[in-house]
Amino acid sequence: MKLWLHTLVLSLAGMGLAHADVNTVQQNLKKNYPDIAVSSVTPTPVKGIYEVLTQGQIVYTSDDARYFLVGNLVDPKNQRNLTAERMQQANKINVADLPLNQAIKHVKGNGKRVLYVFSDPDCPYCKRLEKELSQIDNVTIYTFLYPLKSLHPNAEKIAAQIWCSKNPYQAWQDYLIRDQAPTASAQCATPIQKNLALGEKLNISGTPTMFLKNGERLAGAMDAASLNTVLDQAK
Repeated sequence: MKLWLHTLVLSLAGMGLAHADVNTVQQNLKKNYPDIAVSSVTPTPVKGIYEVLTQGQIVYTSDDARYFLVGNLVDPKNQRNLTAERMQQANKINVADLPLNQAIKHVKGNGKRVLYVFSDPDCPYCKRLEKELSQIDNVTIYTFLYPLKSLHPNAEKIAAQIWCSKNPYQAWQDYLIRDQAPTASAQCATPIQKNLALGEKLNISGTPTMFLKNGERLAGAMDAASLNTVLDQAK
């Protein structure tokens, strides 16, 4: 009984020390880098090194938070990339919170698999992705129009014309796959500004950005075979 109590006291003391260390790192980060928005600070398996999640990226630092280590923390013995695993978890979202009325919905086959895509009509990688998506069946696709005007000045107008089309998904595919410009007026109410605000909240800085049914984030274009695999694995 005494041994159990002694072990419990030591465990609690260790937990308190770890918590104090995290608080120290947080305070030092705020003092040294007040302009950096820190989402979380977490101890790593390496003594004295802490994971810092900031603006959708992971860096590592010590107690004094003076220097940052940038790169992957790898466990070679177990063949694990700990940074990649943590980033995958940190970048997950709750897809139930997505405002689906702001997206173009298209159901293919039985529609059981689900993919949420933030896409810019003038993004070359988005066009490549759309061609791959045309080869995939049994999926429901929600396309959030996400024109990045800083890169593609005309994209917002094109996106608005696509949304205002009689058949938005057809107009989307016509433009991205067949290079056929939309003919609809861009004067209807669109969700584009709401999508841009949503994307900023979700730390979406590039297109295409996709989310699976389980909330996992995928960045960049993927081929049809790889997409089929991740769609099947998402639960």
